[in-house]
Amino acid sequence: MFFYDYNKLSKEQIAEKLGAKPKAVSASGLSEKLAGKKLKLILDNGPTLEYEFKTCCELSLSENGGDAVCGAYSALAIKEITLVSHMIPGTERGYNLILDEKTGLVTVFEVWFCGYEDQREVQRCIYYGYVDCCGDPGKRHHITNRLEGKGFFWTDDRGVELLTFYPSVIYSSFVEISNPRGGITICAPSDFIKISDNLYIYSRVEAEFSGTFVLEVIDLYSIKQIGVRLGFDENDELDYVMYRGKGEITGQGATYEKMTDYGENLVLKGFADKDTMAKKGGRPVYRPQHLHRNLSKAEVEEAIAKNSSVFSGSSIMVGSNDMPVSEYMVGKSFTLRFDNGGPVWEYEVTAVDTLKWRNEGETEWHEEIYKAFEPAENIILFSHMHTGSPEHRNVTNAVDFSTGLVTCVDSHIGNWRSDWEVGNCVHFGIAEIPGVTPPGVRRHEFTTDLVGKSFAWVYSDVMSSIHVYSSPESYSWTIFLDNNAGGMMWSSPCFYVKLREDAYLFAWVEEKCNGSQGLMVFNPRLMHDAGYFFHADENGLSLTTLGAYARTCGDFDIMKYFDIKNRG
Repeated sequence: MFFYDYNKLSKEQIAEKLGAKPKAVSASGLSEKLAGKKLKLILDNGPTLEYEFKTCCELSLSENGGDAVCGAYSALAIKEITLVSHMIPGTERGYNLILDEKTGLVTVFEVWFCGYEDQREVQRCIYYGYVDCCGDPGKRHHITNRLEGKGFFWTDDRGVELLTFYPSVIYSSFVEISNPRGGITICAPSDFIKISDNLYIYSRVEAEFSGTFVLEVIDLYSIKQIGVRLGFDENDELDYVMYRGKGEITGQGATYEKMTDYGENLVLKGFADKDTMAKKGGRPVYRPQHLHRNLSKAEVEEAIAKNSSVFSGSSIMVGSNDMPVSEYMVGKSFTLRFDNGGPVWEYEVTAVDTLKWRNEGETEWHEEIYKAFEPAENIILFSHMHTGSPEHRNVTNAVDFSTGLVTCVDSHIGNWRSDWEVGNCVHFGIAEIPGVTPPGVRRHEFTTDLVGKSFAWVYSDVMSSIHVYSSPESYSWTIFLDNNAGGMMWSSPCFYVKLREDAYLFAWVEEKCNGSQGLMVFNPRLMHDAGYFFHADENGLSLTTLGAYARTCGDFDIMKYFDIKNRG
């Protein structure tokens, strides 16, 4: 899903695909418990809905006392909860009811097709209320932070396998395990609502992707769920299904609100503009694909020609928690020789911020500005440009001066998706250093040691985030709300390299976002990292440093699910 290109759909196309009486299909038997019943739903700040469930699949609905319309519906039940989903014939909208038989409470999700810049994205508006039978119970279902930090593995009756993560109170992420093209973490604006201590409502809209709406009721006693999907798939076919699932809790991440903050008074200050929140169903949605212009090759070259900032500009990630610049290499000469026909570079380091390099066999030296850090003892991470290279090459080397092993992240502007996002590849090899004999065969290597781990990173007094390393090829980050609850999220493809037990190299490119490459070496003993951001946009080219202190947020036992997928 992450790399799919979804077509825009018109209102007319959606109406045609929905058909006269759309009805969610299900691989499991649907509930018939509502057949023959009449219900009047009283909703706070919402419509009054009067239902007659004529059969197990047909209903009539009157909104606010208006004429009744007839349509189809589907229902599933779990414990005392019945989930009902239906669309209103002749429209592109419908209702999803969560009926609480035990308390008489109801939560209603009104949904409609009317996206941000495309009709295919489903919007939602939530109403809380009760079934008008025995008077107002007084209480309501309500938003909550009680699911925050949890991770799940789900298998449903369609054979779909998902890993889901809730490091936020307004967003979530998921990884498609059963999809051969899946495996990349996807983030979506989400709702978390408490029914009881064991029953919760979770929803998401796959904004920036298919636009599909997902609504689930989760029972934490049995780790089972019922759910509904409404939207259109990558082939623009209607995806309207109800399903049952069973799962496992993979872990629990740390949360950082006050101990007495129960998530019932969510404050979104600074994360949503007034116009967005004032609209019906308004919610904060991070839309990075709409924040950054897709530059052509000519446009990016023009911007870089006007402005190239190498260790002289600022980055949002730059702060007081950078590691000190290292003088370790000053006065040293060495050669980096990479395997499988990779590059061979000779270096002479003349100052704390200046070095010379050349390809093996060259006679002329190239002088570059660089910055180096020592994130672990005798491991030096340094980065510099190849000034004048047509692809705007940036190389970042992690050299272990105690073993003679080296890893290079070889980067450039432009990748398989665009002319302006960063592309990269990894070289493994040895460092020819006086007095050090490197291994003949052993090298640094890609690793899954970090997969399933979660850390909070503090870059400065004003910038911090949560990382969840949610697959071997991707991760997500979560920006904190003002009360230290998890807020907006996004994700990126990434890779992990083990340098030593006390040093892991981690690199990502913020694709479908700002196109930047982030790269760091993390020392789990120090709980500190050091690294760089590299990118180009309409403002030119930029290479800056980054550094952050880490706090562990917990672990998720997920690697076994990827092992099963890979064996298949």
